[in-house]
Amino acid sequence: MSEGGLCEAGVAGAGLSPAYRMRVAFEGKVVAPYRDTYRGELGQAQVELLELLYMRGTMRQHELAIELRTSKQHVSKMTGRLEQVGYVARSVDDADARGHVVALSDAGRAYVDRHIVEGSKRARELYSHLSDAERRELDQAMLTVARLLEKA
Repeated sequence: MSEGGLCEAGVAGAGLSPAYRMRVAFEGKVVAPYRDTYRGELGQAQVELLELLYMRGTMRQHELAIELRTSKQHVSKMTGRLEQVGYVARSVDDADARGHVVALSDAGRAYVDRHIVEGSKRARELYSHLSDAERRELDQAMLTVARLLEKA
């Protein structure tokens, strides 16, 4: 069977992994409206770094590298660029003077806040065809999935 045949059989089959189906649906219907608000301003990795700091607070550069699945050098370049535009502040790590900690600045927090508001507006527009009951059901389902994944 050709590679294309395997793909067609897999997609046509009902055996798709629930995690895969969730990723595809979430990427297109939940993540994309938020990511699209950043389009042309910052790269995806820079946005992920800002959002990670937004959610977690101050972090060590090596922790950011682990969470973002990238190198410490790449995190250093990204934080340097974000520091230049005023979205983050770096300082020497008190626990290890060889490293740095990174924090979101007030400007960085306001920047992410604006994109959350805009992304939420875009997401609501995507769901406008759903009934009120369906939107409440979707909101509850997303909160449940988020809560369970945050425990993992």
